[in-house]
Amino acid sequence: MSASCTGEGGGNGEGGGSGEGGGNGEGGGSGEGGGSEDDCNDESDDNRDGDLCKDFQSLRATIKRGKLVELIQSHYQCDSKFRKAMNFYNTTRFHEVAEMLQNSTAFKTLLISLRNAGVNTTHIQNVVDIFSCIVLPVPKGDSDCDCKELRGHTFIGDVLAAMPRSKVHAYSVKAQSRNSNFARFARTISSQKFQMQLQQSLVRKELVRPLKTLRRYGWDIPDLLDAAMSILRW
Repeated sequence: MSASCTGEGGGNGEGGGSGEGGGNGEGGGSGEGGGSEDDCNDESDDNRDGDLCKDFQSLRATIKRGKLVELIQSHYQCDSKFRKAMNFYNTTRFHEVAEMLQNSTAFKTLLISLRNAGVNTTHIQNVVDIFSCIVLPVPKGDSDCDCKELRGHTFIGDVLAAMPRSKVHAYSVKAQSRNSNFARFARTISSQKFQMQLQQSLVRKELVRPLKTLRRYGWDIPDLLDAAMSILRW
């Protein structure tokens, strides 16, 4: 569900992912939800030489582009946390915080664990690249929205509700049947061992400051990770 908006969208912006109660986000391409639905259905992930970015975009593409754009624009209009997150994305400070995460022992250790499990991490080695892969550039919009319809909603929640679970599940099943790079990635990060390592990493002293800064600007990384895990369990 999204707020009813009228008027023409205007201005260039970027959005489509999730922050705290709707941060910035997940998108970064074109077509249906950032790549066409045909791309999602016809281009198997094991034909992309382990390009996890394409897999993330294909999962996002299960949401019709028009619906995703509507969610981004309405939440930008009505959700102050989402708006703050979108405005923070790609700023100098954002890149500084991303670099802190990038250089942390915790992040490097998680990448090593993925590689040891046979995952090609080429497209997720750089924190900024992960965000740019999934952020969908859309007009922020200057229309009037009935924000009452968004009360009690978060951007993350609305995105999850808009994703067709059957299509997401079918994509995952197809990947698992081929033991593709995405399948290995999904199995590894869903494992109890990796989840324990991830939770321990999130509370490490070196990550406290960057994660706190991101949360202050609308990007709640634990919430984003929880949403990602929900999708992988469908």
